[in-house]
Amino acid sequence: MSIDDDIAVLEQVPMLRVLGRGALRMIALGAETREVAAGDVLFRPGERVDCAYVVQSGNFRLSAEPEQSRKAIEAGAGSMLGEYSLLSDQARPLCATAVDDCTVIRISRSMFRKILEDDANAALRLRDYIAHRSRQSISEVLEIRYTLEPGERQN
Repeated sequence: MSIDDDIAVLEQVPMLRVLGRGALRMIALGAETREVAAGDVLFRPGERVDCAYVVQSGNFRLSAEPEQSRKAIEAGAGSMLGEYSLLSDQARPLCATAVDDCTVIRISRSMFRKILEDDANAALRLRDYIAHRSRQSISEVLEIRYTLEPGERQN
């Protein structure tokens, strides 16, 4: 695939799209494309992480254990796996198993941080995106709580 094709895939990810085209070009140039065969595990729970993956093609099953298919989440093209690992050191909470043959774009934390250091505007847009998403998540959790406990709502 060409750099423009990679940028088009990266633009599908909301967290990356906010960075802007220049930053996406730098990510596309510095990222590594990797093939994952159907049935192979991309990562396991508890592994320390230093990268995120953008699914370019194919589908992954995300679950607590590799063999677990119940309660699994599917992630396909345009999904990012491990987005917060680009920002901080952490362990993977889930297992990602390829449902079919997949192609992923591997983005290293060190490269991602370098891009943010070099592009202050992209870093500010990312900060604003994460703050918005955090507020949105809190609102959704509170809405669920109020639905489950109707007498708790404060007006």
